[in-house]
Amino acid sequence: GVLTLSASSRGIDQHDPAQVAALAAAQNLITHGVGNATTDEQIALGYLQVNTGNYKLGLDLFNRLLEGNPKLVAAYLGRGTAQALQGNLAQASKDFTTVTEIDPKCSDGWKRRGQTRAALGFDSDAVKDLTKAAEISPDHECFHQRGIVHHKMHDYRKGLKDFRKALDMESRNPITWNFVGLCENALGHTRESIIAYERATQLDPHFKEAWANMAQAHRDGGDRASAERFFAQSIKVDASYTHGYHLRGLLFYGCGEIRLALADFKQGVEMDGTDRNCQLMKAVCLNSLGMLSEAIAEYNVLLKLDPQHQCYYQKEIALWMHKNLDADILATNPDTQLDAYFKEAYCKRHPTSHPRMCNYRPQKPLNAKIPDVRQLDVPESAELRKIVELSRKFGKLIQLNTPGFLSNLRQHRSCGITIISMAQQARAFWSGGGKGSVKTRDGGDGSASCLYFDPAGSSKNTGKNHDFGYRDFMDIAVKWRQISEPNDPVFWIDLLAPEAFAEGFGLQTPMVTGQMNVVRYFPYFARSLEVVKRLIADSGACNVHDQRFMLPRQKLDQLEKATDCQGLWDVMQQGFYVETPCHSIARPGKIMAGTRITLLQKPPEGFDFTIRTPGTPPRWVEMDQEMAHVWKLLRVEAQRKPGPDVEKFTELALTFYFYWVNFGPLSRGTAACGYIAFFALMLSIGYEVDVSPPEGTQVDWPAILTPRPAEFAAEVTTWIGPGRVKSTILDECPLVATTIATPREMIEALNMV
Repeated sequence: GVLTLSASSRGIDQHDPAQVAALAAAQNLITHGVGNATTDEQIALGYLQVNTGNYKLGLDLFNRLLEGNPKLVAAYLGRGTAQALQGNLAQASKDFTTVTEIDPKCSDGWKRRGQTRAALGFDSDAVKDLTKAAEISPDHECFHQRGIVHHKMHDYRKGLKDFRKALDMESRNPITWNFVGLCENALGHTRESIIAYERATQLDPHFKEAWANMAQAHRDGGDRASAERFFAQSIKVDASYTHGYHLRGLLFYGCGEIRLALADFKQGVEMDGTDRNCQLMKAVCLNSLGMLSEAIAEYNVLLKLDPQHQCYYQKEIALWMHKNLDADILATNPDTQLDAYFKEAYCKRHPTSHPRMCNYRPQKPLNAKIPDVRQLDVPESAELRKIVELSRKFGKLIQLNTPGFLSNLRQHRSCGITIISMAQQARAFWSGGGKGSVKTRDGGDGSASCLYFDPAGSSKNTGKNHDFGYRDFMDIAVKWRQISEPNDPVFWIDLLAPEAFAEGFGLQTPMVTGQMNVVRYFPYFARSLEVVKRLIADSGACNVHDQRFMLPRQKLDQLEKATDCQGLWDVMQQGFYVETPCHSIARPGKIMAGTRITLLQKPPEGFDFTIRTPGTPPRWVEMDQEMAHVWKLLRVEAQRKPGPDVEKFTELALTFYFYWVNFGPLSRGTAACGYIAFFALMLSIGYEVDVSPPEGTQVDWPAILTPRPAEFAAEVTTWIGPGRVKSTILDECPLVATTIATPREMIEALNMV
């Protein structure tokens, strides 16, 4: 319905609809005109009214035309378009349907009905209509519109194919190039998506969404510098682009730059006070920085708008944290002091009205007498300054050099301090004869030989006297993780609701989800697939009902040739899982259930290929025993005279990590906490591991996919071994337990520049 006039329009008043319509009719520019000058002029005038937003005038014209000719295709198209633009989609669809009945070969009728049906949510019908339109008259718009519907349906492969076809017909369309980028990125093809976004921005340098999408693709790939540059470009194009501020804020937050993130989220809220995404992350940033009263006020704003908003959980934890800012962290533990059903609901993102929340007693209101955390840039004490300085050495070593992982400065700081703190406590435990003598803060003498440990803050045997065990050791890492990232629900799984624990709280990590190859984890797809094929051939698989079945012998050759999810599905013909074996050293000969590798279909035309760790009580007992056994072996080796065998201790520290990640005892953060523990164990006997994982290596995956700890240790020692160097850091570092003694002091340390 768009009118394009030729040069012969000179002398015509372009602002006079009647003159413009008359000229269009005279020049035969009317889509679906009938050749009658009077009728075509009325059609043109109706199109013009609709195109300029005068919908009522347009509708009146088309209604009069249809009174005179009930089979006038152009009038139904024009009237349907006017209805659609006003949101009357059902009426619009009815008009377009009439067009297809009057003239089944009218491509525009099928095309417009397809667009309308897509807007109504009838996506499959929309695809059929757009396919019919393309069969009649294939053009850029048909394939572009069908691609949009496929993208909406998460069928990114088909969407990409359609957008590529559209570009064959109109190669300089920046919007189509942007959609190509969206589909490529949704398939996990980061590099290809960036190329498409580059093309879109070359064709239209003011295309702010394409700049932001390109930045997001770089962020997904772990490239902060490029992401930051292109987010800045999107905001340069439109300084009021709220979504751009939100996305850049997420980048900064993911890099641990909380103050920079807060500035962007504040700007987003100023630009659009209704933007709940910026409002939420503004609150989360304030929460992270310890500005808890402000954070709680922001959470309350969201909850006033939506009482079921998920930020309810973060607000409740912020209230708990504010109340405990000055509590002794040794005697404080959110895992034991927060309601178990509340924690489960937070982990599973249940609505706050969920039945398991029915007996939850909300936290008491904010106590105005307790001040928020001071915003300090540099440490005030020499002891804290020394700890922060030494922590920089370790924090960067945990950074993964693999696509999808941003360098997070706040987590580096947290990990560095945690490594030192855990190493100090482990060394004190080794030197104390292994009897776990308790020295609470009041009872310690400040020397490095003091074990600062209070059972009141333990996650196991809370409040009961017990030896300092592996779980008390890991509590240090868990508490730092909980405080350093308030946007993640990090809890011990056995301390969630008992029903959830009995059911088997399942952790899962996808390598493939739907049609997407997950950037972070797909690099381990090929290795995982080989493990799956071997286990199926040896011992079969279990279906979704937990019934084991064996693959017929004649299908084993086909299984061996499978290289992707579709090939594996073609062999198995159903959803299934296999369990990796995990060999015990506490009970030689015992093989425990390691991790489940699962394949399920996920429409449209996709799969979920994931690792899943079922946290069931029987499995928990076995893994807990294994961890306790390795902890005892570490203690014995650490106390060996005249000193521990470094090779043996390294193997045991890696064995500790091996069972920990196979155990999967935390709702989030298991791998990171385990890797921190390995560094801390080595430092406890006077050795730094001055090496990061090689490019493309994530240490937990080899542990999960390897059946025996010795095999895993042998694999990773090839690069860990040469990185071991003697260290005197624990001799020169102040005690973390006495210098950073409260949640307030922990947050202050994390906030240091």
